[in-house]
Amino acid sequence: MNTTHPEWTDVVARYRTGDVLPPLVGSSVMTVDAVDDTALCVRQLLWRACLTPDEFATAVTILHEAGAVTGLELAELLRRHYAGGPQVTTDCSRVPNLCAVVLADLGLVPRGSPA
Repeated sequence: MNTTHPEWTDVVARYRTGDVLPPLVGSSVMTVDAVDDTALCVRQLLWRACLTPDEFATAVTILHEAGAVTGLELAELLRRHYAGGPQVTTDCSRVPNLCAVVLADLGLVPRGSPA
């Protein structure tokens, strides 16, 4: 995996159906439902969400622009991006958190709150 600029191929190579992703905080884990060239889909007890290669690339770009941030800080930056950026999302989206969870699981950001 390219640790300076991860690609979607790194995600596809890393995850398999049934793999468990720990959350940024707390204990409610997510389980990988499917992963391929078009999406990484995970489920949690009450919901299911998918992350696309474009959303992952956006998260990587924002991470590089932000510098040293935690997973929680990255998720908030992504929420702001999708709330006011060029791809405004007005519905409830799990994409910001899921991006941060994946990047934390890949070891590119620490999970929790800043010290």
